[in-house]
Amino acid sequence: MPFANLNINEDIPGSLLAPAKALKYPWTTFIGGHLGRLGTRHDLKIHQAYMDDLDAEIRRALTTVDATPYFVKYGNNTWAAVKTYLDEVIAVASRPVVTKYTGTLAAADVFTESNAFMLMESIRLDGGFGMTVHD
Repeated sequence: MPFANLNINEDIPGSLLAPAKALKYPWTTFIGGHLGRLGTRHDLKIHQAYMDDLDAEIRRALTTVDATPYFVKYGNNTWAAVKTYLDEVIAVASRPVVTKYTGTLAAADVFTESNAFMLMESIRLDGGFGMTVHD
């Protein structure tokens, strides 16, 4: 389980690619900040699945959560509308991931929402998902 806010990761796209690269090597022990134990190849595969699921749920939420009610509610307070809309995107995206990984990944119930926020911002800002960009 990544620590809160994806551990303030500076290269989320690169970090998403790192586990596949690491699994190409024949190591057996992963030292990744686990509390109380060393990690395994299986742990890294679960991490990959968690991040893939979180990515998919964020993309789904970004395309299905309607921003309109937030902009109607807050009127000219655009930043309040943006914040509450993105909070809802994170809540919607996180629910199924928390349900799936609680009991499998320690702290899935604690850190998924903050991790989802950081991943969502990377999906939007690094990848341009859901952004209208004109040349």
